Formats: sequence, structure tokens, C-alpha cells
Amino acid sequence: MDEENNRLVTILTTGDGGQIALASSILEEAGIPYFEKGGISRRLGIYLINASARFVEFQVRSADIVAARKLLVGGGLKPD
Repeated sequence: MDEENNRLVTILTTGDGGQIALASSILEEAGIPYFEKGGISRRLGIYLINASARFVEFQVRSADIVAARKLLVGGGLKPD
């Protein structure tokens, strides 16, 4: 059961820098762990660019998907 709850699920795909910043801020403030797949990684103050990826997929644990989607919609974003 824990393995299923920890599976990563994509909740938002965007190439818009403003939406990327907003989604990151919303999820971080709520304390929901997430992973940005593709695009630019901003972890630890280091910018790593994946030039082949124009879009970023925000992924959360399947256990957090309902709360994360609700927060993103409340912030004006349209989750996948």
C-alpha cells in the first residue's frame, strides 16, 4: 500500500515560467513534496537546463494528488 501512495503522478504540465513559479510556490507553501520533470531544475540554487525539454511536468506522490490539484486550481492553474 505504501508503494502505491508514493508513486509519482503528473498533476501539471506547463512551459509558462509564471505558472512554473506559481505552482512551485503553492506546493512548497502547502508542504507537499513535488518533483519538476524536464525544463530547468532550480534545486539548491543551481540551475540545470535540459535544452530538449520545453515543458515542465509537476509530479507529486499519489497520496497527495487530491490536495495538490485542489490547491493548484485555487491558485488559478489548470491541473492535468
